[in-house]
Amino acid sequence: MEIYVVQSGDTFYAIAQRYGLTTAQLQAANEIPDPAKLAVGQALLIPTPTAVALSYTVRSGDTLYQLAQLFGTTVSAIAQANSISNPAQIAVGQVLTIPGWSQSQYTVRSGDTLYQISSRYNTTASLIARVNGIANPALIYPGQVLTIPQPGTAAVTPTSIESIAYFQISGISRLEQSVAQLGQYFTYGALFHYPVSATGTLTISANTQRAVTALWNQNVKPLAVITNWGATGTFESELARTIMSDPAVKSQTIANTLALLNSYQFAGVNVDFENMYPEDRPLYNSFISDLAAALRPRGYTVSLAVAPKAADLPNASWVGAFDYATLGSLVDLVFIMTYEWGWVGGPPMAISPINQVRRVLTYAVSQIPAAKVMQGVPLYGYDWPIPQTPERLAATVDLVNVYTLATDYNAAIQYDTTSQAPWFRYTDTGGQQHEVWFDDARSVTVKYQTAQEFGLRGVGFWSPINQPYGFTANWLIFDERFNVSK
Repeated sequence: MEIYVVQSGDTFYAIAQRYGLTTAQLQAANEIPDPAKLAVGQALLIPTPTAVALSYTVRSGDTLYQLAQLFGTTVSAIAQANSISNPAQIAVGQVLTIPGWSQSQYTVRSGDTLYQISSRYNTTASLIARVNGIANPALIYPGQVLTIPQPGTAAVTPTSIESIAYFQISGISRLEQSVAQLGQYFTYGALFHYPVSATGTLTISANTQRAVTALWNQNVKPLAVITNWGATGTFESELARTIMSDPAVKSQTIANTLALLNSYQFAGVNVDFENMYPEDRPLYNSFISDLAAALRPRGYTVSLAVAPKAADLPNASWVGAFDYATLGSLVDLVFIMTYEWGWVGGPPMAISPINQVRRVLTYAVSQIPAAKVMQGVPLYGYDWPIPQTPERLAATVDLVNVYTLATDYNAAIQYDTTSQAPWFRYTDTGGQQHEVWFDDARSVTVKYQTAQEFGLRGVGFWSPINQPYGFTANWLIFDERFNVSK
């Protein structure tokens, strides 16, 4: 697939025409809220049409040798592709299939030149003229349908991976809709969340059975996400310490987790304890060891969500409690939250900058087998008020309607090449300035290439909402690059 970045003056119709697509095909790949409104700098995924072999009509004076030279192939290859027994004998008007080449159609518009058209398709004006029998390349006319020759490109070889998608169990109807639509892309569905109390009890959502059934119906393995989420509405350090340090509470937590998995037919657990005290690292290692010892022999998958870091940093807040090497040896898979560099408290920046992601993964695979590591991909953006201060938090934006925000305020989308992320600024009707960072077709492509490069077990997705769950182009790119193991 190809990615096209919208330029000033572009229209949805003209872009579709340029690539030989209908507007419906282009819209299906990009889910544009209003195709009449495009933002300059917006990335559009160009779906690859089914390849049509290039047909060439023999003209007076042609020989197979000349055609082989023209198309960078051999006489024997052309002869074999067309069942020609005597390569010295071809007839004027004979239609030949050119091996290794495909063709598309382009309808000439007013103002077009053959040179401009050839530049768009990365070919030459002379080759287009030759294929179409145009004696004078300067003479083309609006409405003329041209055959555009294109050399075959190496197809992306899909990598077999596993994937994990986090869903908000509170939004059950939207969860069911997204899983029905996208379930083919997920190995595991992690239901967020089941908070653990200071006595080791779990808060179990009334939506649990519906959510588990929805996942199994799409052959997605449900995981119960247990957390140290407390009454303050956040991850609590003291709560985590109580759960892990009191032997009775720890035993009760493990017993209740096992009961939850048994009662609702979960495939396993995902532990998402965050904001732990760095000095509680041994407690966390011990808790995970005991949990894995209770669950893994019973056939349950034991997985973790861990904060990202590019070195051990045992005394650092937020990340110090995570002993990558020990934890990786105890569990089946480790989901690394490679996002939130840009966070609601600011300052504005890429949420998942690829330069930082690569630093984290380089360290992670030195401590944990790559076959256990999953790279986190954020399916959301942030909109910060400018100037940003600690008390002025960013608003979350989804990756479909972010373009409505840009077009409503006539903002041009920029692309930061260091972080490999799109962003834009706008001023709202009240005069408040904003800065928005998010992900698009370009940035997720780089993330998937990175996962392939590091040979990871796979990738995982975090979204604060169940619908839209990401954006359409993301799943087309993901599908092109990966075969998801179930």
